[in-house]
Amino acid sequence: MTTSPLPALPLHSDTHETEAPDGGEDQAQRAAELAALHRAADAGEAAATWVRELASRQGEEDHGQLLERVAEAIVQASSREIIPGSFGLLTEELRYTLAADVVLGASHTTGTLPELHPGERMPLIAVCAIAATFPSCVLGDLTRELEVLAAELEAATDAGRAAAEPATG
Repeated sequence: MTTSPLPALPLHSDTHETEAPDGGEDQAQRAAELAALHRAADAGEAAATWVRELASRQGEEDHGQLLERVAEAIVQASSREIIPGSFGLLTEELRYTLAADVVLGASHTTGTLPELHPGERMPLIAVCAIAATFPSCVLGDLTRELEVLAAELEAATDAGRAAAEPATG
């Protein structure tokens, strides 16, 4: 298991005597990177909360347990798996858990599909797909890519929540 870069990254950088004259630019870049990491983690937590809500509605325990695992995988992929300097790859287990077939739930054991409102399946697929891409941002422009993906994750989560509103409201 990998560890989160969030605790390892400083909330502010101390200036060192050996720092280059352009150290302010490096500090600004690190601060922007840290803010993007936190935004990704927050978006992942919000998405996971929504997926846990889906899990709590399941009549079949197997579907609920699978969605709970998906929620944890979203949290992990959007935070602890984003490791600057790494190869940006998810573990096989996380890739499998976040695969699009999550909308089928545990249908292979239950013979049924998860109980989802119309319009929730596509946002669920989107949330999983977006979460799975977060770690690969370390291979490019981490700050910019995390900001874009966090915004898309937030939008997919909002769409999923909105799909349930007519059914519950």
